[in-house]
Parts: sequence; structure tokens; C-alpha cells
Amino acid sequence: MSFSQKLFLRGAIWTVGTYSLSVVVRFFTNVGLSRLVPPEIFGIGLIVVTLRNGIELVFDAGIGQNIVQNPAGDTRAFRDTAWTIQFFRCLFLYGLLTLLAGPLTDFYELPRGAIQLAAVTFIFSSVSSLSLYVLQRRLQFARFNLFELAMDVVGAVAILTLTYFSPTIWSFLIAGVIGTAVRVAGTYLMPDARSWFAWNKDYVREILSFGKWIYLSSLLAFACASFDKLFLGQYIPFAVLGVYGLARNMAELPSALFARIGYSLLFPLVSAHQSGARHELRGRLASVRIKLLGLCALALAFGAAFADVFINIVYDSRYHDAGWMLAPMLVGTWFAILCTTNDYALLGTGRALYGAAGNVAKLITLVVATPLALGAFGLIGAIAVVGGSELARYVPILVGQRREGLSFLIQDIACTLLLLAALAAITALRYEAGFGTVFAGMHF
Repeated sequence: MSFSQKLFLRGAIWTVGTYSLSVVVRFFTNVGLSRLVPPEIFGIGLIVVTLRNGIELVFDAGIGQNIVQNPAGDTRAFRDTAWTIQFFRCLFLYGLLTLLAGPLTDFYELPRGAIQLAAVTFIFSSVSSLSLYVLQRRLQFARFNLFELAMDVVGAVAILTLTYFSPTIWSFLIAGVIGTAVRVAGTYLMPDARSWFAWNKDYVREILSFGKWIYLSSLLAFACASFDKLFLGQYIPFAVLGVYGLARNMAELPSALFARIGYSLLFPLVSAHQSGARHELRGRLASVRIKLLGLCALALAFGAAFADVFINIVYDSRYHDAGWMLAPMLVGTWFAILCTTNDYALLGTGRALYGAAGNVAKLITLVVATPLALGAFGLIGAIAVVGGSELARYVPILVGQRREGLSFLIQDIACTLLLLAALAAITALRYEAGFGTVFAGMHF
């Protein structure tokens, strides 16, 4: 299949369109939950889910990336070998998280049994079909994204229904188990869903060889994405952590969109055309890339300038502090978007090392600077470090891009300046209109 703007834009339209609907679903879900449960429940849920996802990412074997990127990814023997690795990995994760549940529960003072219940999702995930990765490999954007949207709807219905009747942390966790079970069942309704045990030593070697960089990158990505949550969970009350988590989840929606574009569109497209001339590949990406990033920069500027107004209208007074938190988080999200977009382009060429190096730089920044910033400036200092750490991540990825002939530095600088200029202009207009600024409510 030829690499064309039409192909890229068609995939982008499906990805952005279905993800936008997913954002609407998640937004109304969060609003509904905020009416049903207090911030403390959000805080506890944030810690439990972070720990569960962390264990999963710490032992990521890159199964999906292997299916998409490996030349043998369409063969039955390769997929069955990958499925076998997935099966035993998930059972191992279930046992490990169950074993660690006691010490983690005591450390964070969580409800007894919460982590064990979250671990049950691994049992269902162990038998999930690899059909979704096959859809990605074959660039079947519509079916892949519609499936993801359907799963978001199922998850929303499950958690809202359960919390309506029982507004506790247990409803959150049971809804997660139900959502995982439905997702696994759904993967067997997709084409080429059959999976069974197989063990081809050559394929195992290839999967683990490529997967070692995915493992390292995923481990570091988890540490980078979760360090602030797990660190703050020890120093601020669960209620404040819940409000912080709500703002963090909202700020991550734009970067999650670009992560989906990168993973479900950019990564398989680059993988399918990695043998071609690199300057041609870069040229075809550049024209659509600048349009997407330009629109995103303007949207983030507007969102950051009116974050407090939005939160105050939608949420009750218990969550209003999320407004001043959200504004700087959205600015930091911009740099996460640049890193994610560039990282998936490199991953499509089989170069996972640079993404791992970027996460090392980001993690070092977080570990060193977050405690210092929290002590000196309070929560706003920690938020600033989380956003600024993406700049440290950007540098190693940029080095990889230049070496691989896929650098977009000028585009990135231009779009960043557009974001800052738009934010300054919108903020000035808001102030002149007599509505103050989003920065007035920040706590130091």
C-alpha cells in the first residue's frame, strides 16, 4: 500500500473522530462519578490503578508492537508464539501483583483486598486474542477505532451503574474487571482472532529481542507517567490527590489522542514503508504533521486559558481546585505530544532505543526535581516539573530523529511558539474583558 496523504488523513480522521467521541464518553463519565463519589475515592482509585498498570508495563514484552513491526507478523506461527508468551506473562503478573498486594496496601494505607481485585484483570487478559494488532498491521483504521470506542462505552456504563448503587472503591475495581472481560470477548469477534499455544524458538528470539527495548521503554514510561502520582500519594491527602488526578486525567486526553494516532496510525504506516527513501517518508509526513500539531497548539492554548472557568461550571466546589492545576498541565501536555509523536515515528523504523533514552532523561528529572519543587513551591512546583520533564525527554528522541533522517525540529519550534503566543493573546483578551486570568487561582 502506498504511503499517501490521503491514506494518512483517512486514518487520522477515523482516529480523531472516534477518539473525540471517546473523550465525550469519558468526560460525562467523570462528571457523573464526581456527583456520586467524594474526591477521596478518586485518590484511592488513582493509586490502585497506577500500581496495577505499573506492574503490567514493567514486564511489557512488546507483543502488539512485534505483530505490527515484524515481517512475519501476519503468519499464524508467529502470532501463536506471541499469544503463548502473552498467556504466561499475564498469569505471572497476576501472581506477582497478588504477592505484592500486602506490602503495597500497608505502604499507601489502601483498603484491604483492593489490589488483589485489580489483579484479576490479568487472568482475563491472558487469553485475549491478538486480532486488534492484526487490524493495526493491516491499517484497518475504522474497525480498530470503532472497537476502542465501543469498549470505552462499555466501561462507562459499567462504572456508572455500579457506583450509582454502591459509591465505593469496590465499584471502581469491579467495573474494571467487567470492562476487561468484555474487551477480551470482543477481540474474538474480530477477523483472524484464533489463537493457540505454539513455541517457535526463532520467533521467540525475535520477539524478545525487539521486545527488550519495548520492555525498557515501557518500564521507563510507566515510571515517568506515574512517579508524581505515587510520590504525591505519600505527601498529600487522598482528597487532594483525587482532585489532582482528575485534572491530570483531563490534561492527558490530548496527549492520549496523539498517542493513539502514533500507535494505531503513524507506527504501522512507518513500519510498512521503512525500507523506502527516508527523505521521501519525512516529506510525506511533514505536511500533514504540521496541520495536526498547529490545530492542537491552538486548542491547548484556548483550553489552558479557560481551564478554571470550565472546571467551575462542570464540577461542584469540591473539585474547583482542579481548574488552576489543569492550566499548567495542558502546557506541559504539549511537550508530551511532541515527544510521543516523534517517538512512534522512530519506533516504526525499529529504533526503540531513543524512546527509552528519552524516558531515562525524563525520569531523572522527575526524581531529582519533584521533591525539591514540592518543598519549595508546593503542588504547583511539582506540576511544573512534570510538564518540564518532557523537555528532557525530547532531547534524546531528537538525536534519534536526526540520525534516522526523520527530524521535525523546525516544525516543533514553530508550533510551540504558536501555542505560547496564542495562550498569551487569549489570556490578555480575557483579562481586558474583566474576567481575570486562570493563573489568579494558583496556590503556591
